[in-house]
Amino acid sequence: MSAYGTYDRMARYSDFSEMESTPEIASALDIYAEETCSQDTEGRVLHIHSDNSKVKEILETLFYDTLDVNFNLVMWTRNLCKYGDFFLFNDVSPEYGVINAYPIPITEMEREEGKDPTNPNYIQYFWRGASNEGVTFENWQMAHFRITGNDRYVPYGTSVLEPARRIWRQLTLSEDAM
Repeated sequence: MSAYGTYDRMARYSDFSEMESTPEIASALDIYAEETCSQDTEGRVLHIHSDNSKVKEILETLFYDTLDVNFNLVMWTRNLCKYGDFFLFNDVSPEYGVINAYPIPITEMEREEGKDPTNPNYIQYFWRGASNEGVTFENWQMAHFRITGNDRYVPYGTSVLEPARRIWRQLTLSEDAM
């Protein structure tokens, strides 16, 4: 990724964070998240279907007990809608599998593709934390959720706020000028 691409990505994230302070935009993000993750009559936001009862049991334990999707999914979805990206670090135990998942700030994560010429599908994630030293994670250690459809920001996602970004900037500039 070019230096401009990184700057542009961080500038977009900064704009989306500022846009959220507008009450109408904050409400729109709330509606997106709550409608996407609304519970059914059984109180479930996610349904798991499998012919294998053991697989179904393991996945239900993972999503409902370990990851607590009924509580966490709304917040995760809201951030995904706001930024177009969302990163979860998977805390994996060799004995028990995924034992927890921790959200990682999107401004500190980079998706690295094409690092292995023998495997074009190889993906790693680089976390440049507060110490600015950095840690590299394998694909299985990180869950990267992204809203695709707009190739302009590949390999990252596109925020649902992107179409309103220019108009929001014009509005802010005109308010400041007044």
